[in-house]
Amino acid sequence: MIEAFAYARPEIPEGLMHEMFDVRKKDGDYDSENGGQWVPGTEERIPFKGVILPVTSKDLMREEIGTYSLHNQKVYTNGYSLAIGAQMYDPEGNMSYTVKQELGYNSIHPQKRYLIEAKGKAEE
Repeated sequence: MIEAFAYARPEIPEGLMHEMFDVRKKDGDYDSENGGQWVPGTEERIPFKGVILPVTSKDLMREEIGTYSLHNQKVYTNGYSLAIGAQMYDPEGNMSYTVKQELGYNSIHPQKRYLIEAKGKAEE
């Protein structure tokens, strides 16, 4: 019985997940061959599967996340890692988000969850 548990990997059901994108922007540069004209950076969208859920009062009791607003959500993945400060795009809701903080799970759990904030929606 113990052997079977060693392979147990609780994951978010595939039916709840949908494709999202980790948006990475490459820096622009000056083109010396074109008279020093500024060339804007490019954007790379890396697909991953996740689900966005609301922040609950239980989350707020467990974490020291500081302030939060009505525009904060959580994103869960089955192991895909996002960088703090990263931008992500959810085509299902047509929303862009900034990753604010990783919310903890124990070290053997494969799931990742992050506090995200709708881009351009932060309350001052």
